[in-house]
Amino acid sequence: MKAFPVLRPRMRRSIWCEGCGLGNLQTIMNRALIKTVGNRLSVDVSTQYGLEKVQNNIALVSGIGCTSRLPGHFDFNTVHTTHGRSLAFATGLKMARPDLTVALAAGDGDIFAIGGNHFIHAARRNPDLTLIVYDNRSYGMTGAQHSPTSPMGEVGTSVPYGAFEPPFNLVKLALGAGASFVAQGAVTTLQEHEKQLEELISAAIAHRGFSFVNVIGTCHTGWGALNRRADAFRYRRFLESRVVLLAQWEKLPPSEQERCFPLGIIRQEEREDLQSSRSYQEAVAKAKAAAGASEELLEDIALEEMDPLTEYPRTGIRFAGSGGQGVITAGEITLSSALRAGLNGVFTKNYGPEARGGEAYSDVLISRGEIHFPQTESPDVLVALNAETYNKFRGVISPTGKIIVNSTAVAETYGDKRAIPSPLGELLAREVRPPRRELGINVLALAVTLGYLQLIPNAAVEAAVMKSVGKRNPELNRRALDVGFKEAERLRGLA
Repeated sequence: MKAFPVLRPRMRRSIWCEGCGLGNLQTIMNRALIKTVGNRLSVDVSTQYGLEKVQNNIALVSGIGCTSRLPGHFDFNTVHTTHGRSLAFATGLKMARPDLTVALAAGDGDIFAIGGNHFIHAARRNPDLTLIVYDNRSYGMTGAQHSPTSPMGEVGTSVPYGAFEPPFNLVKLALGAGASFVAQGAVTTLQEHEKQLEELISAAIAHRGFSFVNVIGTCHTGWGALNRRADAFRYRRFLESRVVLLAQWEKLPPSEQERCFPLGIIRQEEREDLQSSRSYQEAVAKAKAAAGASEELLEDIALEEMDPLTEYPRTGIRFAGSGGQGVITAGEITLSSALRAGLNGVFTKNYGPEARGGEAYSDVLISRGEIHFPQTESPDVLVALNAETYNKFRGVISPTGKIIVNSTAVAETYGDKRAIPSPLGELLAREVRPPRRELGINVLALAVTLGYLQLIPNAAVEAAVMKSVGKRNPELNRRALDVGFKEAERLRGLA
């Protein structure tokens, strides 16, 4: 089958060394993807309409490494992600767009070292993804370090005296993790191996579920050069002596099986993929029912059309206290209320290993426009529920910012003009009256803060609180909100 014009011209010059098997793999993937997806969509790929429909249906995802540069060469939907995390990105992509054909290209170091947990859990979940791994048993891009598949005794820049850890058997790993399609091919000097690999990849793409194709390949300029296999042709011939068709491999004695790589489809199990499974469908139905049954207390808010090039002001709020005071939840509810009000927001949290008593804080950024960077060195507002966090964080708050201080717990503010004392602990005990100490202080504090700043309508704050924590004790939370909003009015009157 002929090659199709689906390569990006500006990517024609690749980083791959002359003789690298990734060039062969690229051509094979090209033919397999176009043919298989064309058949799935029932279009004529020899026409411009048919070819464009296939291109628009394919999403190729990669991580980091020589192999991970491969998707960028194709004129498909392509995503270049972080090291070892491509399966997580691809799973999210497939969950959001189940109509797309999602495939991945990865190296053995990328996907089985830092990405090892992502691999076994992707195989376990069985999402409809196709993972193609070029296994050259090393880190090629970064300098011939050893990888999880490096043969024992061979040398690399990170193992100058020989690899001493047993390598992964990737086929057994995939089988044990539950992959529903497992195959292995090779890039050698033989055309029959290339033809077989195209058939394997085509079958993997056509399979519904998690498909893994391991491609035995070379890195002659890196790992090969350090192990007397620097010539590309000879390295491929070396592989030919180590690979054998599955039917022949199964007849070999165990000692010979350990020395050779079987080529072919090793497992093809027809079962429901993740999104088609009954358990997933039931969970989705329950989630939709719960969302539809929830009471929404929202004001009518018109969303503005924003200029993406305009830099909009943003406000950073830090809720700080000890573990158990609910400062993480306060940040989450603030984010939720901002989104309900048609604003943009980013939430981050930080806490120590202690479940209760240790320091904890959460940061929320709020803006009318898009937030392109999720952190701030100098928050505009600090909400300090105890003396420890007041003393620790007041130095990082903007010189023009505000510090809402729980004066019940913070006796000394050192004359800081940014400090706005409020007896939150006293108000909680006297007017909110929780059944146990400090329960609800986070809701009281966020009501005081957001009411004072007037960034978010009170109705949106109330709706977010009642949906997040209000169901547990609605009367308590409504009292905390009411007391907080009144305290905010008092503090604004003093400003």
